[in-house]
Amino acid sequence: MSKVLLTGISGYIAMHCAKELLVRGYEINATVRNLDKVDAISDALAQYSVDPSKINFYKTDLLSNENWDKAIEGCDNVLHVASPYPFKQPKDENELIKPAVEGTERVVSLALKNNIKKIVVTSSVAAISSGHTKSEYSEKDWSMVEKAIPAYPKSKALAEKKAWELIKSSKTKTELTVLNPAGVIGPSLTSDISSTQILIAGLINGKIPINLPLHLGYVDVRDVALAHIIALENSKSNGERIILSNTELWTKDVSKILRESGYNAPKFTVSILGARLMSYLVSDLKSIRRFLGKKMTKNSSKAEDILGIKYRDIKESILDEAKSLQKFGFA
Repeated sequence: MSKVLLTGISGYIAMHCAKELLVRGYEINATVRNLDKVDAISDALAQYSVDPSKINFYKTDLLSNENWDKAIEGCDNVLHVASPYPFKQPKDENELIKPAVEGTERVVSLALKNNIKKIVVTSSVAAISSGHTKSEYSEKDWSMVEKAIPAYPKSKALAEKKAWELIKSSKTKTELTVLNPAGVIGPSLTSDISSTQILIAGLINGKIPINLPLHLGYVDVRDVALAHIIALENSKSNGERIILSNTELWTKDVSKILRESGYNAPKFTVSILGARLMSYLVSDLKSIRRFLGKKMTKNSSKAEDILGIKYRDIKESILDEAKSLQKFGFA
């Protein structure tokens, strides 16, 4: 079986990608910013009957060339999952944009230099939907980076655009697929969690005592990881952007699923006007102001048509998420 360069292995999605690669017999060259995490990563994966000795670890940074040539040595394919994510909006948007764009440019350029067969890049629906006034999106859409949109969607859109730009100008036969997941939930293999998981944690632990009028797309991290491997192996995905979204739910629907399983999630939903007023008083809510009361629908048929993805039941994803949050002390 071939060897894959997996960037940012310690991250929430990347850990599941590593597990899925090992299950399928791949060898992995994995990048981490801190080698102190290696033992925790190996121990977490070993719990799932896979062999972490098939992983070679390399210390790298998205803003440095150091060790990248060593990391890609002997690899046939690349999963570029590493990308900075803030739990609060940075004062300077370039804190996010610079490592996201330069990191993607560094990894894709390295792959082209080494005649890698295929690159799968983890982007986000944030690269698709931000800045628009409409509520239905597809892979044809791009977040409007020329507008005053938050740093995260701008970083994802600009990084993805850089990947496509490099591929289109290349004379190599390297193929590219980009995956654009919605809010990723489901069990964590380590204590690394996503912003969507923090939302669900808040509904359970009382930090979010009332349902906000938010309509978000959700997808299970296990389905996202599987999509990465299928995209890597399936030539039909070559040159495609693919949205990964199981379904869209209002926050009150998520709370209802949690309450029905015994969790103390909020029963009441604040009005759109009330939520807008709150967003001016609570700085952490500023970034979601544009989503309040807005129904968001994403056409994710490509994932089923091209990758053959069959999403697991969203209730299973939410409840497995809740158990995982409790395990790691977030709920």
